[in-house]
Amino acid sequence: MASVGREARRTRTCPWWLMAFVDDRVRALVQPTAPVLASLVAPGHACLDVGCGMGYFTVPLPRLVGPSGQVIAVDVQPRMLQGGARRLEREGLADRVSLYLATQSDWVRPEHYDFILAFWMLHEVPDRQGFLATLRQVLKPRGHFLLVEPRIHVGERLWRESLALAEAVGFHSRETRPVRFSRAALLR
Repeated sequence: MASVGREARRTRTCPWWLMAFVDDRVRALVQPTAPVLASLVAPGHACLDVGCGMGYFTVPLPRLVGPSGQVIAVDVQPRMLQGGARRLEREGLADRVSLYLATQSDWVRPEHYDFILAFWMLHEVPDRQGFLATLRQVLKPRGHFLLVEPRIHVGERLWRESLALAEAVGFHSRETRPVRFSRAALLR
């Protein structure tokens, strides 16, 4: 098998079958959602879960925003969204979340958000700066953007580069967040 260069690995999306295996009860023990979302989401908030995968973090969001809030979940893989839809249906939350299949160039909805989550997915985006610039445009002035990347795929150099790109498009006030197995920053 030929080796894959670092750039090619960075722009490859996580296969749906891997998330079906990973997003289970073990993950809830190792990486619970409550500490990740604590103090960032409140009733009435509009939230965007970009690169939502099978909805591991999507499911708790409608409970946190309540009936007056809004949750949009976006992914580029149909099977990821199908898995998320099944999970939301099981939890009785399917009518409280809007799921969207996106393309690399048309993925964000025109709304403005109080909270945006990009969990373990920025390293898969070919144009990280353009992606971050779009997130900056749709984040409300007092909103929060939680950027989380996996330590196994994103080394310190790539992480610092991503944070510098975020600053270049207008994000600021970096605050490190403790998320297991991850590098995480809260951006405003």
